[in-house]
Amino acid sequence: MSTTLFKVSRSHSAPDTLHTGSAWQDRAVCRTAPDDDLWFAEPSNKATIREAITACLSCPVLLLCRQAAADEERGHGKQTRYGIRGGLTPTQRWAADPHTQAGKGKGGRRLAGCGTTKAYYRHLQTGEPIDPACQAASDAYEQQLTAPRLPAACGTRSGYQKHKRLGETACDPCRQANAGADRRLRNTGTTTAAA
Repeated sequence: MSTTLFKVSRSHSAPDTLHTGSAWQDRAVCRTAPDDDLWFAEPSNKATIREAITACLSCPVLLLCRQAAADEERGHGKQTRYGIRGGLTPTQRWAADPHTQAGKGKGGRRLAGCGTTKAYYRHLQTGEPIDPACQAASDAYEQQLTAPRLPAACGTRSGYQKHKRLGETACDPCRQANAGADRRLRNTGTTTAAA
């Protein structure tokens, strides 16, 4: 039988008396909420998202949660972020991440002054209250990022392509629009009609 001796090292620093690990998570509002789905609403369900954000803003560990989300998602793309965390949507966390192109000021609407998305994220990062103008700017920006594509209308080249994609016979207005676009492409190099 062999005996293993463990070397005990002593530090001259004070002992760690703070709660470690996930002790802060036990105090989170989302931990005691009856509906977990509140924090994972569809992006189009703005009312539920606002309800989750409002609940987060009253949470005693909001900043700890926000920091944990920032640490876990650092440098990740927008598509890999889910749910409301720290009172922020996935898009807001992506735009506030200094390790993404949006966080570096590239690819996002980053304007100076209050009433802009940049000011909105600055409020969030510093824990300041968010004024209505900044909230409106952030909502408009996020809606722009998640805006659904409009269906192809008949009488357009995209309408013609939609008919073909669905295996349908194209209607007369769509055939005419497609022929006109083809003619413009041959003559001018673009399918866009001159103004």
